[in-house]
Amino acid sequence: MSQEMLVLDKINKSDLEVENIQENDLVNIIEQQIRFIQELRKIYGKDSLFRMAIILFMTIGPIKIIPVFVILTQKSSAKIRIKLAIRSFALSTTAILAVALSSQNILNKYNISLSALLATAGLILSLISIKMLLAQYEKTENAQNLDLENPLKSLISPLTFPTILTPQGIAFVMISMTIAHRLDNNVHKLLGLIILVMILNLVCMLYAREILNFLKPTLLQVFGLTLNIIQLALGISFIFSAINLQFLTIYYILDTSF
Repeated sequence: MSQEMLVLDKINKSDLEVENIQENDLVNIIEQQIRFIQELRKIYGKDSLFRMAIILFMTIGPIKIIPVFVILTQKSSAKIRIKLAIRSFALSTTAILAVALSSQNILNKYNISLSALLATAGLILSLISIKMLLAQYEKTENAQNLDLENPLKSLISPLTFPTILTPQGIAFVMISMTIAHRLDNNVHKLLGLIILVMILNLVCMLYAREILNFLKPTLLQVFGLTLNIIQLALGISFIFSAINLQFLTIYYILDTSF
């Protein structure tokens, strides 16, 4: 009986050692990917904060919010418009900051590599950009599904999700926060950029009618179309970067194995 217990104990110890080796290998791979990013500087270059500000503006910025907010509040009083703008600002800011602050823990918990996260964000950016580009040639009647008499019912959907907090915006925030934690340690600057964009959203919602009257719907649509094309190119570049990063990781594994 004691011999059987001894054998089981050895088996358990060997299994634990295998798990520890696998976990250490994964940590080494992720750290190696970070070094690759530092060397390439394609994803997180010297002007990274400026790039992030532009991408945040494209993904969770006010351009797409203005026409939706005007449609939602076309029958509302100024008091209701202000209330909806402030509530959506508070909800969206709380949600995106929660995503930003928990992204690193999510990566560690589920052992998600940076290349996988980049590829996922690239796919989301690309697919949604293509969908939005094709939507320019389709007739949509989304306004019929909205309660224009009580726009506060649209606070969560469609105003906060997915108009303000788009899937591609959430994915980009997760990637940026993960790399900021591991690479440049400028998390506070990224959080400041996110809050700045959300404040810009609030201001644009409060003055949405005036902005739309000044820019005109056609000009706003052209600007949005341009941003969609840039967003599509960005998504494809994310996918290419993920593939490049994964190939470098495979090369690193093979090189250290022999």
